[in-house]
Amino acid sequence: MAINVLMIAKMPDSALEGVRSLLRTRGGFGRVCLFTLNRGAEGLSSLWKEEALHSGEIAVVVVDPEPAALMEEFESLRSKAELDSEGLHFLFGYQTHPSFIRVLADRIHDLFLPPDDEVRQIPRLPEEIEAESFRIIDERLSGMAFDPGWHQVVRRAVHAVADFEMIDLMDHHPDAIGRGVAALRNGAPLIVDVQMVESGISRPFREKFKNDLLCHVGDPDVAEEARRTGETRSTVAMRKARSRMEGAVVAVGNAPTALFEVDRLIREEGVRPALVVGVPVGFVGARESKIIIARQDRVPWIVTRGPKGGSTVAVAVVNALFRLA
Repeated sequence: MAINVLMIAKMPDSALEGVRSLLRTRGGFGRVCLFTLNRGAEGLSSLWKEEALHSGEIAVVVVDPEPAALMEEFESLRSKAELDSEGLHFLFGYQTHPSFIRVLADRIHDLFLPPDDEVRQIPRLPEEIEAESFRIIDERLSGMAFDPGWHQVVRRAVHAVADFEMIDLMDHHPDAIGRGVAALRNGAPLIVDVQMVESGISRPFREKFKNDLLCHVGDPDVAEEARRTGETRSTVAMRKARSRMEGAVVAVGNAPTALFEVDRLIREEGVRPALVVGVPVGFVGARESKIIIARQDRVPWIVTRGPKGGSTVAVAVVNALFRLA
């Protein structure tokens, strides 16, 4: 069902146009309109006809610090314009930050959930469940105008964690998709920080393109070296993989210290992986490790900004690149 959104405010405001644009591109709605009370009953009637708001359900977002007064004026204009109120659903308040736009979009979608007795059963077959999941994700991504490769990566990351915030957190170097896809297609090795990433990367794709997969974090010599030096095993593991890192795809989903070491190898030792996927999760070092890897321009990168990420995101990114290969 296509949901129409009507934002109402007292006077024109450029910030409201920004909110309207964000809801249209990131919300997955049929149409998003803005009406200001200074246009009067005639303007409301004209908008209703031009935008075909008479057909379908409408979410009315009331944008004003005093929504009750604005609602009263809006209802008066609607009555004068002789417009039917059936199918209107009201929400109050707005902000311009993308995170709020996501919340507002979710609340609008929730307005139109069917009653309990009409909720249909979810698909039973795994492929049907996956297809429906990606349909929902693609609906939200439809207005973002991502290039096809980046669209594929972002949709897989969103699917992996069931969180639309990934749309805003994901970031990449301009050459990341092309370099990563070419490397995997040509059999480049994959170097990962933890076994969760190792186990999640598609075996059929690796076998098809003959990509070696290296994860040294559990090696006895790595554990011994970490005890001797006081460094983390993740740091030592990446250092051990140095000889295979040239032209490789490196994926870090858990350990910021692994990403710090990859950055050091790039800057100080001239190592040149084809791509670094840096999406470690956590509150200590994760944000910073992703900032510094994205500041260098010697090697393409894909990151999540801030503390969020994780092994599932790293796996999703790599498997998306394999699908593009």
